[in-house]
This record gives sequence, C-alpha cells and structure tokens, in this order.
Amino acid sequence: MMSKSWFNRLLLSYMPIFIIVVTFTFFVFFQLISEQGRKEAINANSMLSLQAMRLIDTSLRAIDNMVMKESINNKSLIDFFNSNENGDPYINISAVMKMNDMISYYPLIDSVYLVRYEDQVVLSNATGGHIDTYPDKAFIEQYRNTISQKWTDKRSFKQFTLLESKDVVSLVRGAPFMTGEKGMIVVNVATDSLERLVHELYNSEVSFIRIKDGAGNELLNEAEPVDSMRVYANYKSSYSNWSYISGFVQGTFIQTVSLLYNVWFVIGLLMIFAGLVWMIYISRRNAKPVEQIVSRFSGYKLALAESGKNTGSGRINEFVFIESALDNLTEQAKQYQQQYKEDLHLRTRNLFHQLIEAGAELTPLEWQREAQRLQLPAPADRHTLIVMELDKYGEFCSSYSRNDQNLLKFALRSITYEQSSRFGYACWAEWTASSRLSVILFESGNAPAAMLVQLCDSIRAWIEQNMKFTISIGIGDPALQHSEIAKSFQQALEALNYKMVLGENRLITREDMMSQGQVEVYAYLGMIRSAVYAFRKSEASWRAELDDLFSQMKQGLLTKDEIMNVINYLLYSLGRELSGLGKEFNLVWESEALPVLTGKLDNCHSLENMHEAIIGKMTELEHTFADMRYSGQHAGIIQEMRRVIEEEYVNPNMSLEYLSEKYDMNAKYVSKLFKETTGQKFIDFLIDIRLNEAKRLLKETRRTVQDIAEEVGYTSAISFTRVFKKVVGCSPGEYRSETLKQQNG
Repeated sequence: MMSKSWFNRLLLSYMPIFIIVVTFTFFVFFQLISEQGRKEAINANSMLSLQAMRLIDTSLRAIDNMVMKESINNKSLIDFFNSNENGDPYINISAVMKMNDMISYYPLIDSVYLVRYEDQVVLSNATGGHIDTYPDKAFIEQYRNTISQKWTDKRSFKQFTLLESKDVVSLVRGAPFMTGEKGMIVVNVATDSLERLVHELYNSEVSFIRIKDGAGNELLNEAEPVDSMRVYANYKSSYSNWSYISGFVQGTFIQTVSLLYNVWFVIGLLMIFAGLVWMIYISRRNAKPVEQIVSRFSGYKLALAESGKNTGSGRINEFVFIESALDNLTEQAKQYQQQYKEDLHLRTRNLFHQLIEAGAELTPLEWQREAQRLQLPAPADRHTLIVMELDKYGEFCSSYSRNDQNLLKFALRSITYEQSSRFGYACWAEWTASSRLSVILFESGNAPAAMLVQLCDSIRAWIEQNMKFTISIGIGDPALQHSEIAKSFQQALEALNYKMVLGENRLITREDMMSQGQVEVYAYLGMIRSAVYAFRKSEASWRAELDDLFSQMKQGLLTKDEIMNVINYLLYSLGRELSGLGKEFNLVWESEALPVLTGKLDNCHSLENMHEAIIGKMTELEHTFADMRYSGQHAGIIQEMRRVIEEEYVNPNMSLEYLSEKYDMNAKYVSKLFKETTGQKFIDFLIDIRLNEAKRLLKETRRTVQDIAEEVGYTSAISFTRVFKKVVGCSPGEYRSETLKQQNG
C-alpha cells in the first residue's frame, strides 16, 4: 500500500512536466502551421499581382502589335489616309469594316477611330465627320503633335454628344507608322473591361487588387475602403508604367491566423504557470516523507560542514545529506574494487618479472603461495621460456589503430593459452615489450622436446593463416630449477636476435644458432672495401663481391646489431670513396642516394631485404655516375684511353706522355680529363690493373717475382715489390704464402 502511494505521488510529480511538454508541442506545431499558412498566403497574393500585371500587359501589347501591323499592311487603312473627303465612299466603308474586325478580334477594345489630317476628317467604327464636330477633339489636338508610344492614363471618352462618357485608356498610333504625317489611329479600352478581366483572378472577399496609371489614377472601381485592406505586394509594369497593388481584406484569413497564434501563445503561458504551481504543491507534499527519513538518522553525523555542503542558515540539506552518505559508500566500494584489480595486475606482472630477471630472490615456496593468491599456474617440474615477437612491428603499428593493436595482441595471447591447453601445457603469458609476448610453459613429467616445437609451430601457423601479420618465436632451453628460468628467457631473446639472418615467421632454437659457425664482424671489412673500390672504378665485379658479402653474412649467423654495424661501415666506405670523385658525384650521393637508401634500410626486416635495397640503389647510382662521366666533351677520348691502358698495361713505357703523344694532347690536360671523367688518377688506374693481374699470377702460378713483375709491365722487381707492398700492405712473397694457407685450410 505504501509503495503504491509513493508510486502515485511520483507519477503526479512528473505529470505537470508531461502536460507542459505536450502543450508546448501542440503550441509549436500550430504556430508553425499558422506561420506557414501566412507565408503561403502572402506568396499567393504576390503571384496574384504578377499574374494580373502579366495578363493586362499581354492583352494591351497584343492590341498594340495588331494596330502597328494593320497600319502598315492593311490596304483599307492605307487607302483611307491617302484619300480625301470627296473620295470614294467605299474606302470609308472598308475602313469601318476593318475597325469592327479589330473590335471583334479583341473584346477589350471599346472603340476605334481614325483621324486624317489633310481634310480634318474623323472616322470611327460608329460614326464619321469633321474633327470640329467630334466629341474627342481636345484629345486629338493634344496628341496630334506628341504621339505616345504607349497607353495613355485614365481619361473620359464619349462617342456621341448625347451619350454619357466612360473611362478608358487609349493607344495612339501615327499613320503612316514611321512618320505619322497623314493621321492617327486611336484605340480605346474601357476600364470596365480591365476590371472584369482582373476580377476573374481572385476572390474580392479575401483579397484585393488596385491598379493605378502613371498619374496615380485608380483604373478599377473597388467597393472596399482602404482602411480595411492591408497591402502585401506592389509591382510596377515596365510596359504600361501602371502600378499593381494587392493585399488582403482585414478580418479574413491572415487575421484568423494571427488570432490563432495569439491564442496558442496565451494557452502556453497559462499551462506553464499551472505546471509551476502544481509542481510546487506536489514537491511540498512529497518532501514530508524525506524529512521523516532524515530525522531518523539525525544521530549520524556526516562532516558536511567541512565539505561546504551545509546551507547558509546552518541547517542540513536533506537531499545533500542522503546523497553524500550514498556517494561516500559507493566511492569507497569503487576505490576498493579498482585498487584490488590494479594490485592484482601489478602483482602478476611483478611476479613474472621476478622469475625472468636474473638476480631476483624468490623461493619456490614464495612463488607457489603468490601463484595461488593470483590464481596462476603452480610451479611444475620444469619450465620453458618462449618469446613471441611481432614481425615488421613498424608496419603493424602504422596499419592498425591503437585499439586494433590491443585487440590483435589480446587475440595472440588468447590463442597462446588455447593452443597450450590443447597440447597439454599450462602457460603464463605477459607482454614484456611492445612487440614481444613472453610465455612460461609449465611441464610436468618428461614431455618430449618435439611436442614443444609442435606447440610453437601451431601457434605460428595459426597466426599466419588467420591474421594479417606474422610472428617469430625464440625458444630457450628447459629450466629444471626455478632459478634457471631467467637463463631460459635470455636464451629465447638471444635466439630472436638472429631473426634478421635466419628469416621471419619461423621458430628459432638453440640448435639453429649452433648449426652454423659464427664469423667475426671484422672479417667482412676487407670485402666491403674491395667491393666499394670496384664500384668507384665502375668495374662490374662490385655486384658479385657484394653478393658474396651478403651470402657470407647469412652463413656467418650475425645478430641484428652486428648486421647493422656491417651495413653502416658499408655506407661509410661508399661515402668516403665517392668523395674522391669530385663535388658533383659527392653531392648526388649525400643529397639523393644516401637519404633514400637509409630510409629503405630502416624499413628492412631481413638480410635479404637489405641486400635487395643496397644492390638496387647502387645500380641506380652506377647508371647516374656513368651518365655524368660520359657526358663531357672528351668522354669518348678518355674511354678510348682506358681501353688502350687495359690492353697495353704490360708496356713499361705506358705513361701520360705516351698517351699524350698517341692522341696529340697535353699530358697535364690528359691527366685532368682522366680524373674528372673516371674519378681516378691515371697512375692509380694503371697500378690497379697491373696489381690485379699480379695477384692472379701469384695465386695461380709458381713463377718468380721477377717474371711476374716483367709480365705486368715493371722492368725491376724492386720497384714492383715497393708498389705492391704500398698498395696491398704486404710483399708479393707474403701475399702468396698467405693465399696458400687459406687455400689449404
């Protein structure tokens, strides 16, 4: 019973708001309808004025065009103006018949008459005679010398003296049309005809139309007084110069609409006032139970004064009192739950890091107790660490939003738990880096190592088939004691360091790292210098040397950091060698090639990608340098000199003087052109060719140093040995011995 009473009270409390909303809805609705109706009525009235103006202008213009056409083409009218008073009577009869035809074709025409200046004769459709006896003599005299091109203002006209005059507007045209020297044609249109024409367009009880001529005279006879009318449209004809005024008669539709608007406005105000009164009454009535509830808790002292929630008089606000108590309890509960969740998550991550970090002091008993509290897997007989790394993590971040990244990472973690359970493993996975998910696998008994590999490969294959990214998995050795878990974790991380060499989207174990012998990084520096030197000399061997370099790097099983050190040395060597080619070549390398190549290498995730990027860019650079070298004026001559040097390098007399005599050029100029075109001095080019051949002979033959010196263009073994040691770094004999040792292993 009490609950029903409260329900009714609350229902009545909200009822005034409901009534006010509904009332205002109706008020706005009818207001919009009224306003729309008023606008439509005004637009219709404007269209009425325009329609009346266009109708009258069209009718008058048609009469004007007809008069102009007939005055030019009609024989009866032309004959009348060309005859005299004593002429043929048939001419007058024909002219009268033509005027009657004009009146028949255009009902608006009230009368037509013709004036012939030569004998002062006036001939109308009803009578004829001398101008002195015609009632419209004054009008004729007025317009005889100033013939209007359009319609006159409103005037009085009577055909006969005995008849009453009527209001007309007249059109006066000269005859002939262009000069008007022989007479005039006067066409009269009664204003009554115009009034009947206009009255067919509207209802005079609702709206009105006023037409005024150029002098301001009313053309229509209206019965309504001006005070009872309200003007909404006023247009002026460009043809007749008449004004068209229209509006509504007061007390009709517009007044009704305005009245409705006022009525609904008053009703809305009354409903607002009634709703306010009703809400005050209901609020006072429903406040009594709340006061009783507060009085029962008067012994509970809430620190409202400190929080500034007391009223100014020192009296406690009942709703604030209740709200503060509930807020306080709710906030405490939320804080407790939030703190519990945060502590749970932080404790879980902290425990995981204690296990995988070397030097953390954690006993098996402490681990077991904490795992039980956090609802984690209990310690097992042995544990294996695996680390899953997202391949091409930069592309992963750029392809997905932050929310999508979190969702995909959650999916990877979930599939790890699911697959581990399917293979009979308990697992514990935590994100230890933005791109790495570390997993502890709990093994009870002696599970075969092959099953662990199958589990990791199933996770990798599922991600490859169902996701748009791949993962690489590093696997550490099983930890028989909990203190060895950190070592297993480091082994898994170390395995991932070889991902750039071994490839992505695969498993990397200790066996993979031990199956290939590692080579020290400095072993590749000589290969880099040789390839870069060949590139500088535009020799085709540089590509094969770089291919061999990357092949040996892959076989040497370098870590990511070691690979980056080798690549950086390669770029440094390229820049150093190319700086000796001249400013133009160095500018191309530093401003164009190096930034592009660096950007490509930053996006490479494997040794193969780096190989392709470097070979591709150096090939482009080789073509660019070739175009720059052979675009000079003497490029063909220098190219021919290079061919001669390569063919005749064994000639002891090969020198700049020899070439200058052969090509009839100054020796210094030859030296300058050779350096600018090839990027290398003449003597260096010659020494490279001779020493490369000498190295081949030292490796492949048992000939003496003296014989080899003569074979490559040196007359003295001493000078050959001095040059060889300066360039290669050791004597020819030492070079041969070192080569034999390498060949024999």
